[in-house]
Amino acid sequence: MNIFKPTYHQKSLSRPISLQKIQSVPVALFKLCHLVQLHDREVFSRIDEMWNTLHVLYIVTAGQARIISAEGKLTLNAGSAVVRQAGNLLQHENKRGSLSPIQGIAIAFDSTENEQLSWPFGLPAPIVSRNLTDKAVELVQACSKGHDSSPFRPHMLFYELLDILQDHVAYSAHEDHSWLDNVLRHIHQMYTHPLTREQLARDANVSPEHFSREFKKHTGLTFVEYVTRLRIRMAQEHLLIANPTLQEIAQLTGYRDTFYLSRKFKQMVGSAPTHYRKMPKKVVSLTYNYTASLLALGHIPHMGAVASWMEDTRGEHKRDHFEQHSEYELVKHPELIENAHPDVIIGYAPHPGSDELRVIAPTILMPFEELDWQEQLLHLGRITGLESNARALLNRYHQLEQEANHVLDQWMEGTRGSAVCMFMIGEDGAYIYGHGWGRASHVLYQSLGFTPPSQMVQDGQLLTGYVHVPLSEIHLYAADHMFVAYPEEPSERERLDNLLNQESWSTLPAVREGRVYEIDADTFYGFDPLSVMEQLQRIMHHLTS
Repeated sequence: MNIFKPTYHQKSLSRPISLQKIQSVPVALFKLCHLVQLHDREVFSRIDEMWNTLHVLYIVTAGQARIISAEGKLTLNAGSAVVRQAGNLLQHENKRGSLSPIQGIAIAFDSTENEQLSWPFGLPAPIVSRNLTDKAVELVQACSKGHDSSPFRPHMLFYELLDILQDHVAYSAHEDHSWLDNVLRHIHQMYTHPLTREQLARDANVSPEHFSREFKKHTGLTFVEYVTRLRIRMAQEHLLIANPTLQEIAQLTGYRDTFYLSRKFKQMVGSAPTHYRKMPKKVVSLTYNYTASLLALGHIPHMGAVASWMEDTRGEHKRDHFEQHSEYELVKHPELIENAHPDVIIGYAPHPGSDELRVIAPTILMPFEELDWQEQLLHLGRITGLESNARALLNRYHQLEQEANHVLDQWMEGTRGSAVCMFMIGEDGAYIYGHGWGRASHVLYQSLGFTPPSQMVQDGQLLTGYVHVPLSEIHLYAADHMFVAYPEEPSERERLDNLLNQESWSTLPAVREGRVYEIDADTFYGFDPLSVMEQLQRIMHHLTS
């Protein structure tokens, strides 16, 4: 049997190795500790306090966060991030305002013994980087796979993420285009006033030639083209949501001459302002609820955000074909919207890319917290020319509402009592909803006349929309009637039931008297007209069966 033996060359062994050529490896500065996905403002605040001793990278993937640091206030839009050094809390501004629901990722990391505090720490400042967001999503996916994934991959992605972050900070320090950002912001704020290239260049402390060159390079349009397009876009938006006269439109868009306005409008849009509302329009919907509402109105969007919960509410529209994406994809990839060549874009206000979207098409952004679902539906009806369909749907709902109240008056002898919607998320507790945030809360409180739990009134949570409650405090938000969505995973449901039995749940009057009703989370998610009518009917079934 022949055994292979390696051959060694004496010459190679005798050659001395130069120690000067051996490269030292940089030491690791940080180590990955925890990761969590954020779904609301309450979780944002609790995570910041819980990880006070760790460094945290916050990345907003949807919605908008308003942060208060020791140095001042920050606004984080979708696709932006901020690094918080250990020991420095970032308070989340929780007052009611034009905020869309926030989603994001929080990544906690700790220092090694060799940490150098020169990076990435400094004053907290928003960082906008698509690569950073993409890498964070990859990290979430790698961590969620658990043992099915390589144990090294999350840490590898974490260091790639830090590398992107460092490169971005270094690049931003050398490439300062803040003057151009300020110019664009000023244009969008002051488009109704006279604007000249020379004045804006002087204010930005750059030459008119450099101004024009950089403006065209950044926007793809000349200064005059950009301002004209913005003004015509705003004219389109005013025509879509109201019925102004030509003179009123001129005043609202910065034009003194209505004839000049009409000529520019027709050149860009292909129609006179007086005929624009009647033109068929390709609509892009940036939000799930608006996509569902458009389908209920009988308008198939050209492109729309869709989610799994919509499957049960789409009904006869399930076979409708249109380009479908998640909300996050439409925020992350505006080129998808641009390539669709829409006639109008609709979504929630505020939107991080509203200025960029208006360059593509007129953009109607409605404040999620300030308009109830019925007002939003009427606006969608006007935009699509289907206002009569919107009013018919609302009349149908109001009829169901009246019938339901008549039944409850007889069933409950005129008294309603309190009610609450709870969405259990397992060992972490539950979400409890107040007015105006969907999840059938508006059905209970506005349509059927139930009162919310007294604890929500005391905490002021009815104004902020919802609250995250740990299991140990759920009993504080009990009501006479409790509508509860449980986790779908059987093992999670079993663990939750065991935990609830250990808490104060079983002693609640609603539990003892059989007034806890199990609901389906998907059915109770949306506030489009079909979802709301289904929610009303299911609530009535539970109350009267």
